[in-house]
Amino acid sequence: MIEINRENGLVHLNINRPEKKNALTRDMYETLGREVNAAADDQSVHAIVITGEGKDFTAGNDLDDFRARADDPNPRPSAGLAFIECLMNCDTPVIAGVEGRAIGIGTTMLMHCDAIIAGESATFKTPFVDLGLCPEAASTVMMPLQLGYRVATRLLILGEAIVGADALEAGLVNRLVADGSATEQALNEARALTSKPREALRVSKQLLKAPWREQAMAALNRERDQFGERLKSDECQAVLAGMKKR
Repeated sequence: MIEINRENGLVHLNINRPEKKNALTRDMYETLGREVNAAADDQSVHAIVITGEGKDFTAGNDLDDFRARADDPNPRPSAGLAFIECLMNCDTPVIAGVEGRAIGIGTTMLMHCDAIIAGESATFKTPFVDLGLCPEAASTVMMPLQLGYRVATRLLILGEAIVGADALEAGLVNRLVADGSATEQALNEARALTSKPREALRVSKQLLKAPWREQAMAALNRERDQFGERLKSDECQAVLAGMKKR
């Protein structure tokens, strides 16, 4: 489930499914997208905070949902990518508080956040190639843009995990904090924004994103097409079959 908490000037969206490492289902993506849109339209909201309950930010896509999509001959449009579009189009500042593992879309969604506060042991990994898939969420543009091509290759092609201080050095996070305190620190960052003029925040974010907004959307669509094909591929099906037997 997604916990929705509101306080003066901010909305806190907490991914709360710790028994499944906060893996995201279609319903959860739809809630996240809807709440991001609502917060962006709310004249009283200056910032949005996204966190995960417990020890992990999110393990990414729920495997049962993922397998069902792979087996469906006529799958519905991806709710995960619809949520990413909501983030891409959101002019309200978005701050993420990351503890533990941020896997797959748990890392790629961060490319569309404006600040990332992470615990010292936070781990970022995008194992798309290992799953027989390809990158998604406009990460083929956003990662090289934000992190540089070499770091993007480590994540998107080599499938390396980037942890803690390495993530800070790579520019993947804004700040490292003690494990267990990322949520509160992210909320504090957001609270600091509530005293700033809302429209000035929004216009400044719009201007920062303007040079690459169209490029990112084009990448999202390219990746969406390729991801759908990869999902049906023999390579991906073999990986999913192997995971099902475990």
